[in-house]
Amino acid sequence: MAEKDSPTIGMFSRILDRIGKTMVASGLLLLAFVAYQLWGTGFAEHSAQQSLERQFAVQKPGLVLPSGVVGRISIPAIDVEKYVVAGVTLSDLKRGPGLFPGSPLPGQLGNVAIAGHRTTYGAPFGRINEIQKNDSIVLETTSGTYTYIVQSAPRVVSSTDVKVAQTTDPNSAIVTLVSCHPKWTSAKRIIVVGLLDSTVTPQPPTPLAVAATSTVALTQGWFHDSSAWPTVIALALLLMATFGATKRIARRRGKILIYPAGLVVFGLLLFVFFENVSRLLPTNL
Repeated sequence: MAEKDSPTIGMFSRILDRIGKTMVASGLLLLAFVAYQLWGTGFAEHSAQQSLERQFAVQKPGLVLPSGVVGRISIPAIDVEKYVVAGVTLSDLKRGPGLFPGSPLPGQLGNVAIAGHRTTYGAPFGRINEIQKNDSIVLETTSGTYTYIVQSAPRVVSSTDVKVAQTTDPNSAIVTLVSCHPKWTSAKRIIVVGLLDSTVTPQPPTPLAVAATSTVALTQGWFHDSSAWPTVIALALLLMATFGATKRIARRRGKILIYPAGLVVFGLLLFVFFENVSRLLPTNL
């Protein structure tokens, strides 16, 4: 009887073995993706910030191009020093904090509204909730350096409250920092408002004229970028092919050189894969 059962038992064992390996591999991939979100996106943002720094060094006074550099924001209370991008599209915010379309430039009358990530891509506003009344927000442009004084503790508003990024008092010069709340979700918004130092005379506004994306980039949900699917699927197939080819070649030619080389190729492909998978995730800041 035992002999008749052995083939079935053997097949069942192999099935369990494959299921176990699949679960372990899935767990490792999930951990790798979390690591990418926490640190990998930071590397991409750091590279983009270096590029913005170079642009800022040669930028002409008063000239701000769409998706170009606006200036530098410093928030000493939370150790933030980042270059600000002109725009708040998904690609803009991956490079650093972004100035909302229609906002005046720093030092001008109106609401200088700036959005930034809290958890990924360098998390420039990761500690926005720690900002307190009377803290300073310093905005440096090629036209000058402007200090704004925080008027109150951070407050939470509805995700549909677009007025926080608009100018409601054209005779006042303020800055508004905007991010998602709580972390890892886009359910609500957390904002901080600062008033331009009273010793500085604000200039007439020259609103940033780029595509009207003031709310879209902050509210898109799961699978919002359908154009990412072909790339994600192609990269997934390429990753599986790379893994399989590495195993086959290693059996024939030895593991010492093949596995390290395969790991490098697999790692690079995995990074690009994760980058495209991120395009399908909700745009939580």
